[in-house]
Amino acid sequence: MEDIELKKIMEAYDSKLDKVLQVNDSAVDELQMDKPQKSRNKIIRSRIIEVISFSLLVLFSGWYIANNWGQTHLVISGIIVHLFTLVALIGSIGQVVLLQKIDFSKPIVEIRKKIELVNAHGLLFMKLVFLSAPVWWAYAIVGIDLFLGFDLFPHLDLDFVQRYLIFNFLLIIPLLWIFNKLSYKNLHIKWVRKTIKLFTGTKTMKALEAINNIEEFEK
Repeated sequence: MEDIELKKIMEAYDSKLDKVLQVNDSAVDELQMDKPQKSRNKIIRSRIIEVISFSLLVLFSGWYIANNWGQTHLVISGIIVHLFTLVALIGSIGQVVLLQKIDFSKPIVEIRKKIELVNAHGLLFMKLVFLSAPVWWAYAIVGIDLFLGFDLFPHLDLDFVQRYLIFNFLLIIPLLWIFNKLSYKNLHIKWVRKTIKLFTGTKTMKALEAINNIEEFEK
């Protein structure tokens, strides 16, 4: 009789234990998902602000081109600024779309990797800065014209302009090489690591390191 009662007690205890474990597992899963979800929502807000800002800049640069259509050098400079701003806008829109497509039912590692790819977004802007180096004069011409109301180009020496254009044209190949090297896959290269950290900051650097570690783990 005592054996039967003891067996019933043990069965009831096992049932309660199973329920407790299930609740605990569910709570752990929720805790694991809660932080990435909050992180995603925070990043989405910042990316939406970027999208709005770049959209306004794209519209403004488009207005500038149309407003100066009769002056070739201002139009060319405006188009250059417009194109680089458009690339930045497309990149920010892509980030918002990527974030919204994150499936939190997937493994934690996969979710973390996608979030860190978004956190590493600053690397795109750094690459755009390097890539735009040969045509930085376009920003100067547009900026001086807009904020000071002064057209710089007619006052430049023609020989200086020609030498400058040749020099910057020669920079394109090494800059493309640098553009390709600046990646989380090359963080083991000292100058790449220092350059990225210098121009993007600690947050982007940590994100790139996390992506690199995740890919190493996946192998």
